[in-house]
Amino acid sequence: MKKVSFIIAAAFVMLLAGNAQAQLGVNIGYAPQTTTVASGSNSSSSDMNGFFAGVNYNHVLSGNIGVSFGGQIRYNTKTTSSTILSATSTTKQTQLLVDVPVLFNFAIPMGSDARIALFVGPVFSYALKGNTNISENVLNTNTNVDWYGENSNNNQFDLMGAAGAALEFKTFRLFGGYRMGFADLDKREKVKTTTSGIFVGVGYML
Repeated sequence: MKKVSFIIAAAFVMLLAGNAQAQLGVNIGYAPQTTTVASGSNSSSSDMNGFFAGVNYNHVLSGNIGVSFGGQIRYNTKTTSSTILSATSTTKQTQLLVDVPVLFNFAIPMGSDARIALFVGPVFSYALKGNTNISENVLNTNTNVDWYGENSNNNQFDLMGAAGAALEFKTFRLFGGYRMGFADLDKREKVKTTTSGIFVGVGYML
C-alpha cells in the first residue's frame, strides 16, 4: 500500500510535467537529517548531512494561491572515526532517497519583480538504498551492512510534512523550511523511528 501511494504521487508529477501551463523550476540545496529512535521512555538521535537536487511544477489555483508538485533526489551521508592505539575504525553511512513534495503555496507580492511565498504540504519519500561501511586499518577489514536487506527492520517509505517560505526575485528563488516525518521507519512493534530536519536551497524558474 505504501509503495502504491508513492507511485501515485510520482504519477501526478509526470502528468503535470506535460502541462504547458505549469511553471518549471529547478532546485538544489542542503537538507540535514535527524533520525530519532524511541523505545519506551528511552530515545536517541543521530544526524546526517543531506543534499538534494530536483524539479518542481507550480500551478496557480486562484489568484496568489498555487500548488507545487515536484520530484527530487536526496543524498544523506555521515562519516565517523575512532582510534585505539594504532587501530582506526571508520564508519561511513550513506542513504539515497527520492522525494515527491506536494506543497500548497500562498504568494505575497513585493513589487513587480519580487514576492514572498509561504508553503506547506506533504512529502512522499522512498529510500532507494542505504548502507553502512565499517573499515579497520590494522586488520584491513571492510564490512558492509545493507539497511534494507532481506532481514532488515527498516521501512523504505516515509510520509513527511513540510512547511517554509521562499523569496522569489524574477527567475531566482531562495527558500527554506522544516520537515517532519510521520511514518514509523522501524518494523519492530516496540521501537519507533522517525526523521526530521531543516532544508535550505536555491532555485531557478524557467
